[in-house]
Amino acid sequence: MRGKTIYGKGKVRGNAVVIKSPISFLGDIDGLRGVVKVNEGEKPIAGKILILPYSRGSTVGPYIMYQLVKYGNAPLVILTINADTLMLIGSVMAGIPLVTGLPDSILNVKDGAVISVDLDKGEINVE
Repeated sequence: MRGKTIYGKGKVRGNAVVIKSPISFLGDIDGLRGVVKVNEGEKPIAGKILILPYSRGSTVGPYIMYQLVKYGNAPLVILTINADTLMLIGSVMAGIPLVTGLPDSILNVKDGAVISVDLDKGEINVE
């Protein structure tokens, strides 16, 4: 798969955490604990590759992304179908790599799958 790297360089490899519905960084992410709240409970995102369709909501979102980094709970990279302006700002402000413009099929990746991301090329490989 190929997308457009908005922020980040180099290569990243890690386990996927897939969120199939749009999230609000303000309401759905706990930056102090590094978890995302979903219908089936909570999923840890610290040190993982976070996959989501897009974000929704608050102008506070970039600060939640910064909080994730500050407390050592940030994902390794965020992979998304469509990054909005606030996600772009949050990514750069917090220093979280971000790849957008991915096909909808990215949401078919299984939780825990090992993914390699080449940020320089925008290439994503599911191992």
